[in-house]
Amino acid sequence: MLQFYEVDDAGKVQRLRKQCLNVECGAGTFMANHFDKHYYGKCGLTYVYQKA
Repeated sequence: MLQFYEVDDAGKVQRLRKQCLNVECGAGTFMANHFDKHYYGKCGLTYVYQKA
């Protein structure tokens, strides 16, 4: 679990991975980082990056 968070010098905790926003999944479920998308397999929620 420590690879999902980072603590800065001031003691502030920052999440490094996006969390699933689906109500069924609950808090603390992290999405997988792919080269072109964020994906969570349990509910199938996917965010695809837009090419600029």
